[in-house]
Amino acid sequence: MDTAAAFIALNRFGLGARPGDLDAVRDDPRGWVLCQLRAPSAPLIAGIQDSPGRFHALEAFRKAKVEADRAEAAALAQNPPPQPTPAQPQPLKPPPTGALANPPGKLHDTDVFRRADHMAASDTPVLERLAAFWSNHFSVSATRDEVIVTAVPYENEAIRANMLGSFRDLLAAAAGHPAMLYYLDEAASIGPDSPIGKLRHRAVNENFAREVMELHTLGVNGGYGQKDVESLALALTGMGVDNQDGEAAYFADRHEPGPRSVLGRSLPAGAGQGEAALDMLARHPNTIRRICTKLAAHFTGAAPPRALTARLIQAWRSSGGDLRQIYLALAASPELWAPRPLKYRTPQDFVLAAGRALNLRGRGRDLVNEQRGLGQAPFRAPAPTGWPDGDADWIDPAGMLGRVASAQRLAGLAKPPPDAVELLGQVVPVTEDSPTLDVLLTERDPRRALALALAAPEFQKR
Repeated sequence: MDTAAAFIALNRFGLGARPGDLDAVRDDPRGWVLCQLRAPSAPLIAGIQDSPGRFHALEAFRKAKVEADRAEAAALAQNPPPQPTPAQPQPLKPPPTGALANPPGKLHDTDVFRRADHMAASDTPVLERLAAFWSNHFSVSATRDEVIVTAVPYENEAIRANMLGSFRDLLAAAAGHPAMLYYLDEAASIGPDSPIGKLRHRAVNENFAREVMELHTLGVNGGYGQKDVESLALALTGMGVDNQDGEAAYFADRHEPGPRSVLGRSLPAGAGQGEAALDMLARHPNTIRRICTKLAAHFTGAAPPRALTARLIQAWRSSGGDLRQIYLALAASPELWAPRPLKYRTPQDFVLAAGRALNLRGRGRDLVNEQRGLGQAPFRAPAPTGWPDGDADWIDPAGMLGRVASAQRLAGLAKPPPDAVELLGQVVPVTEDSPTLDVLLTERDPRRALALALAAPEFQKR
């Protein structure tokens, strides 16, 4: 049995151990990781409505809201309400019904609560970590209604459905999903010399093209210039969302006609121009290097070993960008099985690890609220770059104080509280001479001891 490797598998590759996981994994930690990576598909989050359904619900809500506002205005015009007094306050409005009962924010909250429940209870946490990685890499932020209602469906439909296939397919699925098209304004981008562009005198939007290059593929220093951004933006015109069925669609009358060049490579005119551009970007050496480096850094820290990155690049090239083969190369790399912790947990990692350790099934709302309180609310990254992944971005005095307070609240959800010493030894490696054990053994309040265990240095790292 290999207890040290089991903790690495559970915490570095996975999202944290649950009680009993250690015994189940330590006979074959590497096999436990590989078994998940060889799964035929990644698990979807259950109970999440698809994107077309969400767009229909949003449209129904908007229409109902307009009708309700008109009816209320008409009623107030006919019978102005009396001014409320302290003795006679304004009566409460009845709760909304029908389509009004499901505003965008409520749908989003229900989704992210289900997502947190799913991740905290998952039997395949290695795949959950990879889903979270790619969801953050192809980040969408719930800043407008169209994205608010489709953010979690986007993770199901674009990320989870494609993260075990090729990078090319994952890129196309993420870039072409309605949530991304709305988030980066591509749904409204029209070629100026297209039939619709001439009719409406609209200009192309370069935001989407810039982020596809800078964030999704080549990287900031990926060898492209402003002319490449402009050409790619024109090549991608035509991508949009069909408002009738709420699905991504191609509109030929919005596409800028003519051939063009991106990164010195010619793109033929026609409907396949955008797809050809994505294909070229997915295969570009700078994309391969950047994605492999970022993936290695997620598991080993801000400066991943060069040998590890080179190994992932070789796996990419030999497999044609097959992500499963890249994950398998990652899992086989000795650098990832180093016995010492390599990274601090991000706030999301910390909260989910606590939820798994305490077996907090059905407490998705509480888990999401803790993530929000620690500054990493799901699908609320302040920019298209997604949430930062480095230790320096999260570990400072204020961040650690926040984790201590969060640990206290999370410990309060465990009923009855488990023995802190026994639990800590089941979920993270703890040496016999650890000061943490001395503190826990002298603490008489079991709930406070549990909070101290979650706030311990050993629990903060993976």
